[in-house]
Amino acid sequence: MSLDEYPKLKTSVPGQYLGYGLQPVRLCYYLMSVAKGCRISLEQLDDIAIHDPSGGLIFEQSKSAMSGNPASDRSAELWKTLANWASLPGSLLDPATAFRFYVTPLKVGDLVHALHDARDAAKADALLKKFKTKTFKGKKGVGVEPLISKFLEAGDEVCLKVIRLFELQTEEDPIDAITQKLVVTLPEESLDQYCAAAIGIAKDDVDSLIRKKKAPILDAVVFRRKLRAFIRKHDFSKLLVSTTGAPAQDQIADLLSSQPTFVRQLLAVEASDTLMTNAVSDFLRAMADKVTWADTGSIVNSSLDELDESLIRHHAMTSDELSDTHGHLDAPQLGRQLYRRCVNLTMPLEGQSLPTYFVAGEYNCLADDRRVGWHPDHKTLFPKGAS
Repeated sequence: MSLDEYPKLKTSVPGQYLGYGLQPVRLCYYLMSVAKGCRISLEQLDDIAIHDPSGGLIFEQSKSAMSGNPASDRSAELWKTLANWASLPGSLLDPATAFRFYVTPLKVGDLVHALHDARDAAKADALLKKFKTKTFKGKKGVGVEPLISKFLEAGDEVCLKVIRLFELQTEEDPIDAITQKLVVTLPEESLDQYCAAAIGIAKDDVDSLIRKKKAPILDAVVFRRKLRAFIRKHDFSKLLVSTTGAPAQDQIADLLSSQPTFVRQLLAVEASDTLMTNAVSDFLRAMADKVTWADTGSIVNSSLDELDESLIRHHAMTSDELSDTHGHLDAPQLGRQLYRRCVNLTMPLEGQSLPTYFVAGEYNCLADDRRVGWHPDHKTLFPKGAS
């Protein structure tokens, strides 16, 4: 049988947010992303604020839009944010400041895009004139009119600065931005674990400062140092995670009935039903793992070749030893002894621990390719190139 003919086993993918609220997620993202020397605060100046060592500031309002649209033209969240920014001290309204309105999942609105594009004086002035019209503001005291009026009360100079400093950012999933920081160096199957750990570290650190009645502001360099230490200590990459559960009984039965070469090799040494069932299960899981690990970049393909060579060498040496020490056994007994010695071998792959079934499964893959065998006469019984 070819690789494509064997049953395929599937895996699942965890969901977004990883159990945390949006603000800790954004805090973590910035701690991983900003330039050296920057600090990030949580709910001090705004939901999130990025403090540049040169004095620049980015204020961020972070909106989770699982229902509704904070980016819509008449959004109370949008106008409350604009009014709050307009009430900030005038010293903060300089070109080194940015007002970021972050929305997830992806949302759109005509007004937020117009604000985002109003970088020059003419566009900002046109928007401000529009905001002052009765048609735009609506009936006094109704809907978002009070918030629009509060924004305008700050005066033209302040309103124009807020408009020109406004920027919109919207994306489908805030977790993706963090995983992109980790994916280059960490195995894909462990990314959610590392993401959750990184967010948790950021949240715990800022919560600790709040409990101590200190300013909730974190240094990005210190955070990255702590995260690297965590990764070194809790190195999920040292374990190749199983990508499958145990195959269903009907999958095992179907493969047994088709009698591929590795099954016939076991029949030749009169393997028990239990041993046969375990062998098929190990074979299917190892085969699925190899494909998934290679596809996700968890291993280098050539490393599997190196592992196979080590397994073949161990098989040859064990077979030779058994010939010397167990020569009195008949061929099937000797073959079963050899199989058990081989499949109980513990061996890493690229320095990473393997699932308990993997070496046994890989030995059956090698037996299927006739590169090893269990019967003393396996080369004659199952010659290479035979069907």
